[in-house]
Amino acid sequence: MASSPFTLAALATSAVPGLTVTALDLNEDRSGEFVSARIVGDGRDLLVRVPRTPAAEVAQSAELLSLAALAEGARAALPFAVPETLGLTRAGDSRAVVTTLLDGDRIDVEDLESDALVLQSIAETIAAIHALPTALVQQGGLPVRDAVEVRAQVARLVDRAQRTRLLPETVHHRWMEALESTALWDFAPAPVHGAFTAEVVLITDDRITGVLDWSEFSVGDPAADLAWLLAAGDEVFESVLARYAAISDTGHVGWLRARAKLYRELEVAEWLMHGVETHDQDIVSDAVAMLDRMVDRLTKLTSPSRSGRASAPRKLHNSSKRPPKRPKASPKPPRSKRSTRTACSTPTPTSSSPSTTARREPDPRTAARPRPRPTRRARRTARLRTARLRTAKLRTARLRTRRTAIPQASR
Repeated sequence: MASSPFTLAALATSAVPGLTVTALDLNEDRSGEFVSARIVGDGRDLLVRVPRTPAAEVAQSAELLSLAALAEGARAALPFAVPETLGLTRAGDSRAVVTTLLDGDRIDVEDLESDALVLQSIAETIAAIHALPTALVQQGGLPVRDAVEVRAQVARLVDRAQRTRLLPETVHHRWMEALESTALWDFAPAPVHGAFTAEVVLITDDRITGVLDWSEFSVGDPAADLAWLLAAGDEVFESVLARYAAISDTGHVGWLRARAKLYRELEVAEWLMHGVETHDQDIVSDAVAMLDRMVDRLTKLTSPSRSGRASAPRKLHNSSKRPPKRPKASPKPPRSKRSTRTACSTPTPTSSSPSTTARREPDPRTAARPRPRPTRRARRTARLRTARLRTAKLRTARLRTRRTAIPQASR
């Protein structure tokens, strides 16, 4: 596999005939799925990437089809830039792809505030993607799903999660109620990015200037591109939703909101299934812990009679009646006045008195010291790192099941 920047630069000149590389540097791939380098050629900043794994190669193939479907006319209608494929060539058993490199700053979803200026740009960006012609996706050979197919896809995921016997009854009941609602799934499908998160946007001066990672571009439910905003809190989500509804003809905003929240919850089911199918107990345990937290949250919103938790409900006594008294403990035998025990002495047990163990003071040299609590910034960094890893693995698992034709030029 190509790993040095000089090898990647050589591959770039092979992929783009006549390209002259004047500068190069290794580029940090946030997903960890590609070896990439940033090069300067013919006065432009370019990016060359080689997949590390077969799953990354599938994702790259899907993105090549998506970028090819976004013709010049469609790109002109978007208020942001999209990477442009310049060429590709063989790189061992895989391939190297050269695209234009978009410039901009990254954002973290947890940094978003309900009054941030960038929220308007987020709403306009998502609405512009959803306003693209559906025929553009169909002619590009990309997946097209109507409301019935989206609903059936969700039903299959819920059924698979239920068959693991790790899905709490509360969560299963909630998701089945959503699937049985006819009005919830009455929406007009539209072109969706499919993997829209804070990781794929580039920002300059509170405006989105570029959108990356088009490997899941398809026709589907517009609510799927809004679900990620729930990680920033309800206020941020509602603020973007209101701006989006003012721009786009979304129909009933309440059903759009409900489906976005449902998709956010279903990410836990996808995470659970990924752990089960790959036999990764750490992922399964993480998903089960997330489901338990979801149960706790849902239980607070519902009555105890409908909570449906796996554990037995706590019995509540009638407030008008006193609780039963506990039986009194048997009295201890009187202590002899002549006995003079110290903290380190142990009395010899006899047949007439029960044996006892003297209490010892802990040795300060061997006592365990309390660990310092991590700072708030450290906890936040750990959460973001875990979320990024979870998102990357989820998208890899999702793309494994998606059959995408690899362009002939890549062979």
